[in-house]
Amino acid sequence: MECSTQRAKMLTDLQKPTHFEVDLVRGSDGWRVANIMGVDWMPHALVVGLMAICPTWIVRWRHRGCRFEGTIRMVGQVRISGREAANLPAAPAAAGGAGAVAASSGPQPRYEYRFASACERAAGTMGDSNCAWALLACPVGGGPGPLTDIFRRTVVGTTPVTGWSQVGSTCYPPATARPAVTMAMILEAFHLTRWATPAIATQPEGNVTLVGLKTFYRVGWSAEGFEPGEVDVIDPARMLGHQVQIRPRVQSFTYVFGDGQSSPPTTSAGGTYPNGDVVHSYATAGRYAARVDVTWTADFRVDGGAWAPIPDQVVVPGPATEVTVKTAKAVLVN
Repeated sequence: MECSTQRAKMLTDLQKPTHFEVDLVRGSDGWRVANIMGVDWMPHALVVGLMAICPTWIVRWRHRGCRFEGTIRMVGQVRISGREAANLPAAPAAAGGAGAVAASSGPQPRYEYRFASACERAAGTMGDSNCAWALLACPVGGGPGPLTDIFRRTVVGTTPVTGWSQVGSTCYPPATARPAVTMAMILEAFHLTRWATPAIATQPEGNVTLVGLKTFYRVGWSAEGFEPGEVDVIDPARMLGHQVQIRPRVQSFTYVFGDGQSSPPTTSAGGTYPNGDVVHSYATAGRYAARVDVTWTADFRVDGGAWAPIPDQVVVPGPATEVTVKTAKAVLVN
């Protein structure tokens, strides 16, 4: 039976099994992915993004007597380094490239290249597009990004003789590529975020408690700055005219009680009796400078796209709150 085109189930080799359907086409150089259909909870754009980040997939498929099991690599998903992107071959090997034979008379074939944001694969357009996954596909230190697709066609004289085909992707787009928002720009904006100031209060109220008494802690936020969940809109002039939004969120709180003890990192903002879950007792009387340190992270999005996590964090110590601890004395009353 000829198994030239079939529908397959693809299993991504990520943290947990992820399934979606593709059309596989068998050619002279092996199996190729011809079409992608995301499952209900995974839209097409996300599937394409996952392909860019993890281009090797495990495939198990049986259909009408045709069987295939193994690992395939997405066509055109070769990652190209900065040096390779700057030294792409100018012509086919037989027309002056590496290993070329003697050139014949007349115009010789040459390559033309086109660099485009990898977001276009998700959008299905030839125009510029910015999306979070193309930024996240280029890890910090692995190129400025965003992930950029490299297309090539063959031209003889001034006449194209082939269509555009993708030959790879790179996190090192050339200076001639259309300017795009980079992860470095996102991270700089993240570190310049005006965080709301966290301050702690205690119960018993008034930040006065007794030796040995369970004291409940809670976090309050200043009116200035951005609290968790609020959205900071970055000046488009800093983002090449694009609208970039950053939405802070707390990764953890660390309560420092001032007596040499502190809580382990927690996601709890504390509370009051009886439901508060950040509690501390002081062993001796005195005045203690207590505070809460916040580890911030955030989500971002570009031009109203999907929110994505920023791969960074920052620790911001809160101001000290003086907690007075007194000793209770027993008094006989008639």
